[in-house]
Amino acid sequence: MLDKNSWLLFGILLIYPLIHGLSILTDGGTLREFDRPSKVIMGAAVLLFCLRNPPRFKWLMTGIATGAITAGGRALYDRLVTGYGRAFEWMVPIQGGDISMTLGLISLCGVMWSIKTANRGLTVYFAAASAFGVLGSILSGSRGGWVLFPVILFVLYRIFRDWFSPKVKLGMSLALTLLVIFCLTPQSGVPKRIEAAKSDISLYFSGKNKNTSLGHRFEIWKSSVDSFLEKPLFGWGRHGVRLSQEQQYKRGLITKEAYDFNSHAHNQFLDEMAKRGIIGLGALLALLLIPLYLFKQYLKPSFAPEVRTLAAGGVIVVLSTIDYSLSQAFLYHSSGIVFYCVSVIFLYSALRSQQLMTDKSLL
Repeated sequence: MLDKNSWLLFGILLIYPLIHGLSILTDGGTLREFDRPSKVIMGAAVLLFCLRNPPRFKWLMTGIATGAITAGGRALYDRLVTGYGRAFEWMVPIQGGDISMTLGLISLCGVMWSIKTANRGLTVYFAAASAFGVLGSILSGSRGGWVLFPVILFVLYRIFRDWFSPKVKLGMSLALTLLVIFCLTPQSGVPKRIEAAKSDISLYFSGKNKNTSLGHRFEIWKSSVDSFLEKPLFGWGRHGVRLSQEQQYKRGLITKEAYDFNSHAHNQFLDEMAKRGIIGLGALLALLLIPLYLFKQYLKPSFAPEVRTLAAGGVIVVLSTIDYSLSQAFLYHSSGIVFYCVSVIFLYSALRSQQLMTDKSLL
C-alpha cells in the first residue's frame, strides 16, 4: 500500500513522460523519440518494486561509494594512461564528470553517518569515495558541475552541523583546503578551464568571437528564450522549434553555428521552455522539486542517523541535478535521466524502509 508521499513520487514519474508523449504526438514525432521519457515510466515500475523490496542502508551506501571510487579511478586512467585531454572523453565528459561528482557527494553523506556512528573502517572508505568522486568531476573539466558545489557543501554542513565535533570540523576544513590547493595546480586542469571560460566570456561580449564554447551556449540560450516568448504555453515541440530557430537565424539574431546545433539548449530548463512551454517546465520542476520536498521532511535531528543520511543523499541528488541542468541538458541524455530516477528511487525506498523499521522498534 502506497502512502501519500509514495503516491506523489509515483505520480510525477508518470506525469513527466506523459507531457513529453503529448508533445511528441502533437509535434509529429516518432515512437523512437519517446525512448528517453519511457525510462521515467520504467522508474515508476522500479519504485513499486523497491518499495516492496527496499535496498539495505549499508549495501546501498557502500555501493554508491564503490561507484564513486570506480568513476574517479577511471578518470585517473583516462588522464594518466590513455592521455585523454578530459576524463570520460570516450563518452560525454560532462555527463561522466557530473555523475562522478554526485556519487562523491552522496559518499560524503556516508562519511557523516560513519563518524556519527563511530564506524572508523567505513569512514575511511566513504572519505576515499568522496575524494575519488569529486576528482572524477575535476579531471573531466565539467565546469557546470562546479557552479553550485560550494552551495551544496554549505547545505551538507547545515544538515549535519549538530553531528560535528571540533575535531571533525578541523578535519573537514583541512580536506577542503587540500581540495582547493589541488584545484589550483595545473595538473588538475581547473585553472586552464577557468581561464578558457573567462576568455570565452570576454570574446562573446566584445563581439570578437561568438563561436567559443560559452559563446555558443549564450547564443542557444538566447534562442531558447526567444522561442519560448513566441509560444509560452505549449512550446514549439522538438521539431517545431527548428522553425523558430530558422526565423531567428534569418533575422541575424543567432549565429549559424547556434542554428546548426540541432540538439538541445545546453540548459535543461530553457530547453523545456522552448520545446514544451510552461507545461513542460512545470513537469520538469515537479520531477525535481517533489523529491526534494519528500527528502527534506526527513532531515530533522529527531530522525535516526540512517534516515537523515539517506534524506541528505536525496537532497544532494536533486540539487546537483539542478546545478548540472543550468549549463547542460543533463536529463536529455539517457545516462542523466536514468541516473537521476534510479538514485531518487533507491534512496527514497531505502529511507522509507529505514523509517518504518525505526517506528516499529519504538512500539
